[in-house]
Amino acid sequence: MNLNKSTLRFSGHDTFSCKEQWILKGLQLIKNEEDTTIFKETEAISKLGVGKNMVRSIHYWLRAFGMLNDAEKITDIAKNLFVEKKWDKYLESEGSLWLLQYFLCKTGYASIFKLIFNDYFSDKATLEFSEFQVLNFINRELSKNGQSRVSENTLISDFKVFIRTYASPTKNIKTIEDDFSVPLLSLNLISDTGRKNDKNQNIYRLNKATQKTISPEIFGFCLIDHFELEKAINYDNIMNTIGSYLCLSNDGLDDMIEKLCDSYKNHFSYKSDAGTRQIQIKNVTKEFKTILLQKHYEIQQ
Repeated sequence: MNLNKSTLRFSGHDTFSCKEQWILKGLQLIKNEEDTTIFKETEAISKLGVGKNMVRSIHYWLRAFGMLNDAEKITDIAKNLFVEKKWDKYLESEGSLWLLQYFLCKTGYASIFKLIFNDYFSDKATLEFSEFQVLNFINRELSKNGQSRVSENTLISDFKVFIRTYASPTKNIKTIEDDFSVPLLSLNLISDTGRKNDKNQNIYRLNKATQKTISPEIFGFCLIDHFELEKAINYDNIMNTIGSYLCLSNDGLDDMIEKLCDSYKNHFSYKSDAGTRQIQIKNVTKEFKTILLQKHYEIQQ
């Protein structure tokens, strides 16, 4: 296996897309029990008020959204948003949804999200895609990664969960109820084009845009978090990571960088010299990304 790449992971969600209340409920359970192994105990079923498969799914999504780290410990962002400082435990700020989207792609725990938002479109002239195209791409990536093939049913299940995370199915009473509790749906990052391919599969579109609901503070947080206090960050590296994760068009990324640099002139500046474009960072500590979030949530420092 190629050790330079992370292992691609599929399944684990038990076919359930994440419900809005699951993140808070799962984190509260861990905090109350002071042990993440609670998810392996039968008592978690009654404590969470869901079935056994949903218990596993909640645990999976906590990892996928970066609420738990590799050591199964509650992360700083989870503490700030949900269980300690509780800046937005009910996900009332759209900025929180963008943070969840960022971490969902960054962690790679649910590999299909980063693969579609970032890798799949790296050499595509179109923003449209279908199940058949994505599954073929995943199989090629597995091969390049030195991993064994994953069963087609597993990949189909992953793809369906991915789509349900962002795109509404045909409306009925049940889907309306489900829509209400799927947190990332309102970001409108994926659309059903209404067309089908020659395999009678729906064709979807990635909605890259300026994403005007991302604040400079949320973008700045992602920048510092992802590049870990680098002093100069290449524009293309930003485009190929955070820009892709947040579904920003080229104009959208330019606009976001301009807003960040205008808002925080003492910390961020954009330079374009001899064909090299980069953001330069100064006077920034690890604590500064938390300060940015405090400003976004209007928390008194």
